[in-house]
Amino acid sequence: MPGAARVLLQRFGLLERFLAAGHAERGATISHWDDGDPVWFDHLRDPNGPGWHLDRNRFDTDLREAALAAGATLADECGPLHASPVGGAWQVERQDAGQIHRAPVLVDATGRNAAIARQLGIPRRVDDELICLHAYLPPRADDEDDCTRLCADTNGWWYSVRVPSGQRVLAFHLDADDAELRALRSLPALLAKARRQAVLAEVLPVTAGDDVAVHARPAGSAMLDPAALAQTAPGFFALGDAGLSFDPIASQGLFHALASAESAASVITQSGAGGDAAAAGAQAAFLAEQAAVHAHYRRRWQDTYAGPARYGGQRFWAMRRAADDASSSRIAASA
Repeated sequence: MPGAARVLLQRFGLLERFLAAGHAERGATISHWDDGDPVWFDHLRDPNGPGWHLDRNRFDTDLREAALAAGATLADECGPLHASPVGGAWQVERQDAGQIHRAPVLVDATGRNAAIARQLGIPRRVDDELICLHAYLPPRADDEDDCTRLCADTNGWWYSVRVPSGQRVLAFHLDADDAELRALRSLPALLAKARRQAVLAEVLPVTAGDDVAVHARPAGSAMLDPAALAQTAPGFFALGDAGLSFDPIASQGLFHALASAESAASVITQSGAGGDAAAAGAQAAFLAEQAAVHAHYRRRWQDTYAGPARYGGQRFWAMRRAADDASSSRIAASA
């Protein structure tokens, strides 16, 4: 999580608790992205500070406990939920318990699944079918490296870092239709490919335990269709990955989850009891802000993927450059 999240955590009243939770301060970043030697970035030049590698279970638990302390009611391990607009409000039916809840505001914070938005028929626009293959390698006594390591490869890009548990995350991002995807779901194959990169080979083991699994997760850019969202009944907000999910290269997913929650809370509070017009205006303001976030992200995404000139002719990189060119053409045409 980037250092810029410090301001958000402070406004939420959570900063002291967060700093006491044992999350690891992020070390330097070593990146072999473009041609030439790897580039070292030490975060001293970042006015927001270095950021953190999280103990994610502890982080999520702390957020839940803070929400309960603030007055939230947690209904854990729910069965199927059915949401719908009814009589100027939102109705959520908890089918396993036969309970019906009504409220003026409904928030979808279900991550990339966007479960509530899908129920409401709001389509999701996927920019690219990126897949993240990742494994948690067992802790090693001789692994004291605290750097984040990034490097481009012929058909994707790598990420590796040691997390607070002492485990080392190894992740490779490639296209969902890549012919190598199936083979790389084997840890020996994933490790062997990673070790061809000098910036990774110096911190990775040659082998790891047989019980280490390689997980595959969707990781591409996606967002709920803005036009469909604008036509949804007032009082619906999709936060974090449910509304707008980022390519992991942006390192913005957790920050966006917190920032979009704060933005939604602000416009909901401002709309208050002002009726349908106020609720519709609040929703429109939130959607406009999210559109601006997406536009800024896409510009940064385009600049990042334009970088590795040595792989410019490879399909993974060429497709993303073509997407950049098409996007630029659409922008120019609309202007």
